Amino acid sequence: MAEARVRILLIGTILVMSTVPSLGAFYLLDRAVETSLNLGFNARIERGLDIGAESLKTLRRLDPQHQQDYRRKFETLVDLQRIYSQPEWIKGNILQPLRIYFGLGLTALVLLAVTIAALLSRRITNAYHAMLGELLAERERVRYLRQMESWQELARVLAHEIKNPLTPVEVLLSSLGRAYAEKAPAAFQKQLADTERIVAEELASLKRTIARFSEFSRLARPELSPENPAEVVRRHLPALQASFPDARVQVDARELPESTRVPMDASLFRHVLMNIVSNGVEANEGRTIAFVVRLARRANTVEMSIRNDGAPVSAALAEQLFEPYVSERKSKENMGLGLAIVKKIVVEHGGSIRYLEREGHPVFLVTLPCVP
Repeated sequence: MAEARVRILLIGTILVMSTVPSLGAFYLLDRAVETSLNLGFNARIERGLDIGAESLKTLRRLDPQHQQDYRRKFETLVDLQRIYSQPEWIKGNILQPLRIYFGLGLTALVLLAVTIAALLSRRITNAYHAMLGELLAERERVRYLRQMESWQELARVLAHEIKNPLTPVEVLLSSLGRAYAEKAPAAFQKQLADTERIVAEELASLKRTIARFSEFSRLARPELSPENPAEVVRRHLPALQASFPDARVQVDARELPESTRVPMDASLFRHVLMNIVSNGVEANEGRTIAFVVRLARRANTVEMSIRNDGAPVSAALAEQLFEPYVSERKSKENMGLGLAIVKKIVVEHGGSIRYLEREGHPVFLVTLPCVP
């Protein structure tokens, strides 16, 4: 369908560009010839021919010596009088062949234009197919490489998170054999108890890692319904305060009309608030962090800014903040998945999220579409 459209447009363009100037030139030439003929056939010249013929008759009688000259001139004037007696026939004999020749030339020009357009359209179509094939191949190559990079990154993170607890477990278990042979029963019992405790801790860490990956992979799709975003945030405040004792969260919805509704999954949006608050608390460990969730109506969207009074992230990290496994604080509890989950949920709500720095403090700016 696209190819046919390109050919039709190309042929039409070339036809217009070739025929319109030619038709204009033909019209002007036709008018010029017809005007010239009209100027030639007028009553004054016809009267002059009549007078000239009568004068030649008189001269022929008065001057017999030059009678033959007067006769030839008289016959010439008579021929001109015959021409002037039927101007339409003369005009037809001049204009008609001219129009036929020009029409044949115009037809040949149109055929030439169509031929050129057909050849050009074929070349353009072939070039389009070649370019499209190259683009599709390049896109597939890029998609494959990105997919492989994602899998490689996932494998690297998984290997790292699994290796961390397994290494001390391996060392402890290998030392138990030597301790059993070398140490007294009481000392061995103490080492065995320590080993059991450390192995239990590392296994718990491994279970938490698996649970976090499982949560990220099984994140539910949102079930959207019209909600007042301010009410949704207030609904989750008790859970936020209970989960993060070092956080103080306030809601400012003075710029949000009560009638505003946003397509939201209220229970799923809890992950957005939880992860953003968790990110701020972990980045400012050891102090109480004040959060302000400000909501405002902006035309057909709701703008939700979540600001805290902690330290901002580095400029290099800010560009990758919402990518999986990216975090400034790598620990058993922080795997860099929280903000990736946040962005996924916001995008599935039809919105967008950005990280900003205002007055030296971090701000997460969430934009959500309003219900019409």
